[in-house]
Amino acid sequence: MNSIMKKKLKIILSGGVIAIGTIVCNVKVVCAYNEEYNNQRKIAYITIDDGPSKYTERIIKILNKHNAKATFFMIDRNMKNYPDQVKSIIENGNTAGFHTVSHDINKLYKDCNSAKDEFDINMKTFYEITGKESKLIRLPYGSKPYTPSKSYENLVESGYKLWDWNIDTEDWKFSSNQIIQNVKNYTQNKNKVVILIHEKQQTVEALDKILVYLVNEGYELLPIDESQKPQNFWSDNLNQ
Repeated sequence: MNSIMKKKLKIILSGGVIAIGTIVCNVKVVCAYNEEYNNQRKIAYITIDDGPSKYTERIIKILNKHNAKATFFMIDRNMKNYPDQVKSIIENGNTAGFHTVSHDINKLYKDCNSAKDEFDINMKTFYEITGKESKLIRLPYGSKPYTPSKSYENLVESGYKLWDWNIDTEDWKFSSNQIIQNVKNYTQNKNKVVILIHEKQQTVEALDKILVYLVNEGYELLPIDESQKPQNFWSDNLNQ
């Protein structure tokens, strides 16, 4: 190879290195931008416990009004008592999860398999009603401090996705006005919030104003997806 050809080859190879370096640089910039965007992105997961109930359809109607989706953690007997509402939850684009059979920590943690057994029953009931499955779960009163480590490990090993919350509206004991104020107070300086509410009269009365507030504050109102990494007290990943 003569000197002229070598020079041309060197230029070509140098150009290739520059091009590759530019691509790598651009990828890094895009990745950094995406990470920054995701960190700044405001998302509210509305999670609703203890249903379905006589309030479920009203809740869904309010959610639809704001183009919002939620995640419903349902108790077994309530799924059996309100099968049409179970179907409506899914048909309206919300996510279904489970909230045990007994809702009783003494029964749930009788042995290390009791909690898993209850969620297996939930899964069976849900499948009989909808023909679908879900691995999303929430333990009554949260996954800490009551859940023994072996019970937690058995749930994880069985593929269940356990979610807790970082905003407790305490709607079970407050008026609708106080529930709204609690949401306003507790969401301050948080970009990602998992909001706990229940299927109660006062919560239904507060829900519309809660959603209006969250939208005005720039939150996207999304359902939990099974593919997401679970956020719970064991993982200590709820403080964002």
